[in-house]
Amino acid sequence: MYEIKEILNKEDWEQFLAKQKFVLMTQSYRYGDFYESMNEKHWLIGVYEEGQLVAGSLILTVHARRGNFVFLPYGPVISKDYENILKLFIDFLKEKAKKEHYDFIRVSPFVDDLLETKNIYQNIGFRKSPIHALAETTWLLDLSKSEEEILANMNKNHRNLINRCIREKVKVIFSNDKKALEEFNVLHDFTAKKHHFTRFSNSYVEKEFMAFQQDDEVSVIKAYLPDNPNLDSSAVVYFYGNSAAYRHGASLVQDKKLPTSYLLQWEAIKEAKNRGLKYYNFWGIAPDNAPANHPFKGITHFKKGFGGFQKDLLPCQDFIISPKYWITWIIETVRSKKRGF
Repeated sequence: MYEIKEILNKEDWEQFLAKQKFVLMTQSYRYGDFYESMNEKHWLIGVYEEGQLVAGSLILTVHARRGNFVFLPYGPVISKDYENILKLFIDFLKEKAKKEHYDFIRVSPFVDDLLETKNIYQNIGFRKSPIHALAETTWLLDLSKSEEEILANMNKNHRNLINRCIREKVKVIFSNDKKALEEFNVLHDFTAKKHHFTRFSNSYVEKEFMAFQQDDEVSVIKAYLPDNPNLDSSAVVYFYGNSAAYRHGASLVQDKKLPTSYLLQWEAIKEAKNRGLKYYNFWGIAPDNAPANHPFKGITHFKKGFGGFQKDLLPCQDFIISPKYWITWIIETVRSKKRGF
C-alpha cells in the first residue's frame, strides 16, 4: 500500500535522489529555493511504502502571462512500479492543482523516449507539450573511465585542440563568486546575439546559481588566451548528486586557432571526475533528424566530440486541468516555431 504526502525532511529527499541512476540539480530542494527567489512556490511530495520513500518529485509553480501551471523538472522520480505509482501521484497532484487554480500539470520526466513510456503517459491522460521545458535530446559522458580513456575516445580534432591549448598555456579558472557570474552574463549576451538564440535572463541565471553556491555545487569556469586579460569563454557548470551539468555556456573565440572552450570543457570534466561523479551531462543537443536551422545544430558537434552517448528523453508532457490550457497551447506552439524547434 502506497502513501502520498509532503516530504517534511529535505535530507530524506536528497538521500533518495542520491540512490538513483541519473540525478540532476533540477530535482534538488535547492532548485525549489531558486523558484521561491522568483516569487514562485515549491513542494516536495513523496510516495512511501512501509515508511520508505519509493518515488516523489520537486514540484514548482509557474505564473506567466501565457498561463499558470505546476511543473516537475525532470520529475517525477520513481524507483519501482512506474505506471501504478505515476497514476497515483498524478491523481493526487491533479486535486492539488485544481484546488489552487492551476491550468495544467507539466512534467519533463528523465525517462527514455520509448513507446512503452509514451503509452503510460498517454493512458493516464497526458498529451505532448507544444514546447520543451528542459533538454530532451541530451548528451552524457561516462566518467568511470580513466582520463586517458576519455581523451582517447574523443574526436581527434577535440583532443588536438585541447593539447594545443595546454601547450600554448591557455588559462582556465574556477570561481563561484558573483563577479565571475556577472562577467559570464556579459559574454552570454554577446553569444546569444551572435548565434540568434533566446537566452535566460541575467536574473534567472544569477538566482539559479545562488541556490547552489554556498554548498559548492556550482562553478563559473573562465578561460583566457595566453597574455590576454579579456575573458574568451565561460560556462556555468553544476556539480550535484552523481552528475555534473553543463548548464550555460558562452564564448568569444578571439583566436580560432586556440578555441579556449575545448580546454574549459576538459577541465570541467576532470573536476567532475575528481569529485567522484558518474556522469558529465552536456545538456541539450539537436535531435538526429533536426533541420539545419535547429538552434542546437551548431553546438551539437562540439558536445558530441568529447565522446559519450545520446540519451533521448520522453518529450515534455501536459495534463490538462482547465480549458485555459488551450490559450497556453496556442502561444507556446507559435513561440516554438519562431525559435526553430
